[in-house]
Amino acid sequence: MTIITSRPTGLTPERINELSRNFWNSAVLRAGIKLGVFPLLEERSHTPDNLAAKIGANPRFVQAFLEACVELELAQNDGDSFCNSPLSSSFLLPGKHEYVGDLVLHITNYWHTWGNLDRLIVEGVTELPFENGFTDAATYWTDYMKGQHNRAAAGQGQHLVNTVDLTGRRKMLDLGGGAASYSIALCGANPKLNSRVIDQREPLEIAEPLVDDAGLEDRITLVEGDFFEMDLGADSDVVLISGVVLIVSEQDCRRAFRRAYDALAPGGMIIVQDFMRIDPRAERTFLDVMMDMYVLVGFDPGAGDRDGDEYASWLADAGFTSIDQTPLPTQLAVITGRKPVDA
Repeated sequence: MTIITSRPTGLTPERINELSRNFWNSAVLRAGIKLGVFPLLEERSHTPDNLAAKIGANPRFVQAFLEACVELELAQNDGDSFCNSPLSSSFLLPGKHEYVGDLVLHITNYWHTWGNLDRLIVEGVTELPFENGFTDAATYWTDYMKGQHNRAAAGQGQHLVNTVDLTGRRKMLDLGGGAASYSIALCGANPKLNSRVIDQREPLEIAEPLVDDAGLEDRITLVEGDFFEMDLGADSDVVLISGVVLIVSEQDCRRAFRRAYDALAPGGMIIVQDFMRIDPRAERTFLDVMMDMYVLVGFDPGAGDRDGDEYASWLADAGFTSIDQTPLPTQLAVITGRKPVDA
């Protein structure tokens, strides 16, 4: 018996095939960064043979790689010679302000984790890249922290500066502040503001030269410790929590908000910046949905890309008022709140 099936007009399996090949693209991008190809293509054009000699690689494989880079708009060619595309020149040259290569390495460090997605879904567990052997712990955390700084330096820091008014505020706590990226941005834009960045030793080692390079070592203090446990005082004007609530459980989010409330002077302001579901546009919804899966399998079983209203309710439960949700031009969003002046 022949079974005849029908499909909607114009629908073909190529969309499924396209989805299955997406990882090829990120593999080409990751390889180019790890091999140091983009700085070489910026210096001058290279033939595949020339580039192969520079990086100690197989010429035939390099030719295929460069042609793939052209198709992905990472390179351009004139005959047999290849050079960077404007996209790579703008964002893939280490040392440039808008370099995002560390962030690419962090994201693609999760290669084996995503490859195990079927098992992780069944078991309901998280698996970090150094737990499955794709990379070691030191490399993972370095790429992670540098990647977050890439995001801030490439524009996210300026978006935060443009969104929050810190006029008249002088004392900020940056809880889980990592490489101090957003303290650097906010202190740079607010000359009277000082910040105390609290995090573990490893991210603060990355933060120290960044703070020095920004000339803010007199106004940004790096403090090693666990902000859930240490004495935070009770006289801060601002508490910043950026890149934290996405990757922890509801319980830890609520604890962080209560700690922030207690650390603020009356009238003080909390700033929460992260991936959260505030903007309903289709492209933002797509990333929020995928980010939700990513943080579950890659950070914590209690993590999540949550609704802004949910965070707002937790802030209200902690005592904050005047809670405001603001989508940013990027994928992140900001929620602010105030500690009542009569608290």
